[in-house]
Amino acid sequence: MTVSLPQGARKYSQTKTFDEMTIPQPLLSNHSTKPKSWGLIVIDSGQLIYTRIDQQPQLLTPDHPGVILPGELHKIAPDGPVRFHVEFYHDPATRDADRDDEEVTL
Repeated sequence: MTVSLPQGARKYSQTKTFDEMTIPQPLLSNHSTKPKSWGLIVIDSGQLIYTRIDQQPQLLTPDHPGVILPGELHKIAPDGPVRFHVEFYHDPATRDADRDDEEVTL
């Protein structure tokens, strides 16, 4: 299943850049974004394995980022050396987004 950010989605935050040695432990286990926050896993170099619950794992590369659906459980795993960050987006069609109180502390 191919997923994309909603049309007109607005970026409001992002994590710092991680590599295979600095990935925060919570990202390696099932976790989710807030119910109205979208995510985009942007690969600067290398590749990650992105697993959404009940879906086949996807290989993310600089040419193929991963879209995180609001509230959906997912996890990542490095596939060799990698550099990436996660961007967070708000769907402008959703008025009560949780973006204002979402803290990116990873």
